[in-house]
Amino acid sequence: MMRITPLFTLLLCLSAQADYQAGKDAQQGGDFPRAAKEYTESANQGDVRAQTELGAMYERGEGVPADYARAQFWYKKAADKGYMPAQTSLGYLYERGLGLPRDYSQAMQWYRKAADKGYALAQNNVGVLFENGWGVKQDFSKAVEWYRKGVDQNLPLAQTNLGFLYAEGRGVPKDDNQAVLLYRKAADAGFPQGQNNLGYMYASGRGLKQDFDAARSWYEKAAKEGNGQAMLNLALMYQNGKGVKQDSARAIDWLTRAGNLGYRPAIQRLIKIYRQGLWGEKQDEAAATDWEKKLT
Repeated sequence: MMRITPLFTLLLCLSAQADYQAGKDAQQGGDFPRAAKEYTESANQGDVRAQTELGAMYERGEGVPADYARAQFWYKKAADKGYMPAQTSLGYLYERGLGLPRDYSQAMQWYRKAADKGYALAQNNVGVLFENGWGVKQDFSKAVEWYRKGVDQNLPLAQTNLGFLYAEGRGVPKDDNQAVLLYRKAADAGFPQGQNNLGYMYASGRGLKQDFDAARSWYEKAAKEGNGQAMLNLALMYQNGKGVKQDSARAIDWLTRAGNLGYRPAIQRLIKIYRQGLWGEKQDEAAATDWEKKLT
């Protein structure tokens, strides 16, 4: 029987680490096919980081064909070894029903494995399940509790989610000042949804003085990063002439950008615009039908 020596094991570990780093370097350089190749080499040698990164590449279709089953395969390998990012990613596949039947119980199970060990993103995701009542009884207080754990680790997503609960008064007394504080932390960290939400607070004068210029600036920052809600908000500003010169053409442009990203509220508005001839556009049933197809 072959005996694996400590030296041989060490060489395998060093090789896996080298392949992982090579994959990371290629990924950061935009060479996704090479990154996938290097991650595969490392993943096959048991590196949990490479297994998780490779799973993410299959989930997003970067450097390899999009394949949720392969994503699940690699996430599961790393998750079973207790790797918290993989446990969280696997939970997300179950939460969204990506490549497998949607199963909130499984999502919660995997999130809790990572959340209970202090992983901020998993803590946030447990909060999401409680906020929406997905697989558990809806409980805003528990959502607040879990979001706060992520906030304590400066996770912008958790800051934004907790800020929303303060803005709506769910699970906590309604407090626009606290919502603004949390949104600003996320926005200053470059998180697009936090930037959009802070823009909304400026536009509506909630928790601070109404300032349409500041609202537009934050919306534009979020829109630049591909946030569809911010694009829709910019479209509404231009159409209504709020803080900017009224300009239906620019409004349609922003709305179209959001629609092309698949943002459903923007698509629904575009359908209405073309079907009824609104926002300076002529009635165009063909265009309305084309947008309707994007909703299916």
